[in-house]
Amino acid sequence: MLKVGATAESVPEPPAGPTGTVVFPPFYAAALPPPPMIGQEFGGYRIIRRLGHGGMGVVYEAEEKESGRRVALKVINQQLNSPQDRARFLREGRLAASINHPHCVYVYGTEEIEGTPVISMEFVTGGTLQQQFSEEGPLPVGRAVDAMLQVIEGLEAAQAVGILHRDIKPSNCFQDATGSVKIGDFGLSLSTLPREDTNITEAGVMVGTPAFCSPEQHRGEELDARTDMYAVGVTLYYLLTGKLPFEGQTMPQLIANTLEKRAQSPRLHRKEIPDGLARVILRCLNKHPSERFKSYPDLRRALEPYASSAPTPATLGLRFVAGMLDFLVLTIFGQTAMLLFFGDPFAMMDQFSKGGGKGLLLVAPWFVLSALYFALPEWRWGATPGKAICRLRVVAADRSFPSLGQALLRVTLYLIIPVLPYWIVARGDPMSFAGSSWGVLMSFSFYGILALLFITARRRNGFAAVHDLATRTRVVSRAAVQLRPVLPTTGTLPVDVKSNPQVGPYHVLEPLGNSGGVEWVMGYDLRLLRRVLIRRVPPGTPPLPNSLRHVSRAARLRWLAGRREATGNWDAFEGVPGQPLVDLMGQPQPWAQVRFWLYDLAGELSAAEKDDSFPEVLSLDRVWITTEGRAKLLDFPAPGTTVANQAEARPTTPPQSADARAKTFLNDVARTALNGNPQHAQLSVRLALHARQFVESLPALKGAEAIASALRPLLRRTAEVTRPRRAAMVACCLVFPLFVSVAMMFGLSLMRDWRQKNPELMQLRDVMTTWKAAHTVWMPKGKHPTDEQFGIYIAANCRGVITNESVWSSTLARTFIAGEARKFAETSLVKYESPTTKQLAEAEAALRPIVKQQAAVLAPGNGDQMNVLDRPGMSTVMFWATFLIYVGLPAIVAALLFRGGLVLLATGVTYVRKDGRRASRLRLFWRSLVCWSPVVGALVLGGIAVENKSMLFIVLG
Repeated sequence: MLKVGATAESVPEPPAGPTGTVVFPPFYAAALPPPPMIGQEFGGYRIIRRLGHGGMGVVYEAEEKESGRRVALKVINQQLNSPQDRARFLREGRLAASINHPHCVYVYGTEEIEGTPVISMEFVTGGTLQQQFSEEGPLPVGRAVDAMLQVIEGLEAAQAVGILHRDIKPSNCFQDATGSVKIGDFGLSLSTLPREDTNITEAGVMVGTPAFCSPEQHRGEELDARTDMYAVGVTLYYLLTGKLPFEGQTMPQLIANTLEKRAQSPRLHRKEIPDGLARVILRCLNKHPSERFKSYPDLRRALEPYASSAPTPATLGLRFVAGMLDFLVLTIFGQTAMLLFFGDPFAMMDQFSKGGGKGLLLVAPWFVLSALYFALPEWRWGATPGKAICRLRVVAADRSFPSLGQALLRVTLYLIIPVLPYWIVARGDPMSFAGSSWGVLMSFSFYGILALLFITARRRNGFAAVHDLATRTRVVSRAAVQLRPVLPTTGTLPVDVKSNPQVGPYHVLEPLGNSGGVEWVMGYDLRLLRRVLIRRVPPGTPPLPNSLRHVSRAARLRWLAGRREATGNWDAFEGVPGQPLVDLMGQPQPWAQVRFWLYDLAGELSAAEKDDSFPEVLSLDRVWITTEGRAKLLDFPAPGTTVANQAEARPTTPPQSADARAKTFLNDVARTALNGNPQHAQLSVRLALHARQFVESLPALKGAEAIASALRPLLRRTAEVTRPRRAAMVACCLVFPLFVSVAMMFGLSLMRDWRQKNPELMQLRDVMTTWKAAHTVWMPKGKHPTDEQFGIYIAANCRGVITNESVWSSTLARTFIAGEARKFAETSLVKYESPTTKQLAEAEAALRPIVKQQAAVLAPGNGDQMNVLDRPGMSTVMFWATFLIYVGLPAIVAALLFRGGLVLLATGVTYVRKDGRRASRLRLFWRSLVCWSPVVGALVLGGIAVENKSMLFIVLG
């Protein structure tokens, strides 16, 4: 690192271009042998060509003479030949060898050849990202982000074993033949674990490529994973633009710019870079580590929306649920604010009645707040609270969050436009057509226009509504990253194994099993400080074919070395901790794990078909499950499997084609692992519906490649309905009915207050409620008072209310007495102005008992007479009665119509039977009846206790 006291003269100038080399001080010691030449035999290798060089050494493509395997052979730099240099070079091999991950270059071994230290590594055939950039120029956004996501996976694996890379740059990111990106060149890596040799780097020197070094590297401060995040940001910046965030003509100028200047947005160099992606890159380039992402998962989540895979469009069902949640939040907030400001709902409505202009002025702040509720969160975070709960987000065409203008236009079309017809027709007074059929129609116009906004939604356009198309935005599902479940780690690291017996260069740790003359032992490589699996075979066993020695894919067990000689016959393989699949057959394995195993195996079989490394035998005892949750395919029975459980594994009968063999094998793996028993061919466990559909359709797929393609989207889907998710769905089902129930209880309380303050108006309201009920089609004729008796009673008892203009024109009066009832009351005053004594007595006799009965429900209790709502337990009965009406009955109907309910339908969840099959509508209907029967029983008993008739009258009236 460049310490504060270092001078510019002490640091050589970097080579041209962004991928300069690591700078070390020269050492003057005895010269090493000359470097190998192209075509020369160098130890057990034949040098083919030079691949590149770095500060620690030169890398060659070489061929192992014995096996024919192509490797990348790193030979120590000829100028670095001191004991410290050799220790650092060996340390690089050890650090890199401690990481075994698909996105890290694998180290086969280290040795000295003719006194020269070398490291043998996996040869990645696709070149580096720097080479790709040199050939193609700036990469497409999706491809560059894909590469960095894979780099992040490799860095996470390095972090898990306590390693910082410290030299991430395009020339250290390698691509294999499939396009998978791997991190290489751990020559400058730093172990964060306690070791005796961690402080080998000399003080006063810079390590890393200056343009890709973080400010804290230049300052010589303590480093952590956020240092590598900075380099990821620089690398992505460079791959997308061809520019570096900080440049300089000299080294001091470059370092000064890195330490002092703020990086310019990459969009200044390339406009098509999404604005959101630019913000992610700039956050990685913050001067202080605390201002960058806190962890690799956070960085990965921020980058994933810009990967090449298309986002999943949000279904209309999920958007409906999200909209309901948002409107519920707005309603609760609006009602609370209204009560705090006006005291009760009708006080605000009275203000509307004083003039259209005033009404619109009063409602304008509410529309502004509603617009800001939708627009600001979508602009800043891509989602409103409702969308966030449903894991949805709004994205622009470049997958960034919408701009503020787009967000405001969205909410204008979505929220403001649907209510304009209502307010225009009402002229600011929503009570102007209260009680009329036209008023009811206009009240529902909002929902009609809102529905028309979604008339354009089609699967082919991502379910885009009118406001989505107009603003060039989309609502997509923000799928959660499903991490591989890991197995518990077994075993402990060796303390002193030098005295243990050896197999070749490896020391034996413990035996793993013996079967059919083949012995497995766990060995240890003292050079690289890692475990290896050793397979001892009987004399005369032929060597592994070269096709198996050359395989270096993540889902196949890598061969490291082997011997066939008089002193021993053995093969050494990578020592990945784990256990055989057959050892896990004692109990069913969760789909969350099995899907990853199937994907690994399907991908390996697909690749093996293309390079002639397809296994001769496919059976369950040849599957190894690592502690990282990965499946590896073996070419022989797994270590620790006995003859008995090998027989249980049931090798597949080899059909004629490799595709058919792969399908049969993968089908066996799926059903055996999920059932926990190789004897059960039928699925006997509960699975997510999409998982069951995949497993049942697996035999019909064309081959391993088709199976891997079908599995790929399932890796990101929720594997099971967890308890928190079930609780969230129950909450979604309950939140609206609970709100209605509470609102009804609050409304009944207000009714009592209004009756106390306006007894004559509430008496008239009771009379008119009875009059309206008497004119319904289901009311038996002759069982109710006549219109004449109603009119006479109103003219005799309610004249003061109707003739009092301030009371009669109030919102309270127009709400409770509207439409035809209002006209009837007004005409009754004129028509029955002077009734006879007999007519008056008949009207009183007919209506007084009804009015008293209705008044007794909400009238305040006095003396020995207690009103219904004041009776003990009545509030509880009222609440649960409302809850049953608004929840129980819809739930029972929805169970029959939608197999469970609208919320489950919208969230893609359904019920299954005990055997995992989808439950029928009739079964779910009976299930709902059983679930709600306790509530019904409790309600009936409670109603009886507090006079069932009165309770029923309140609920239904």
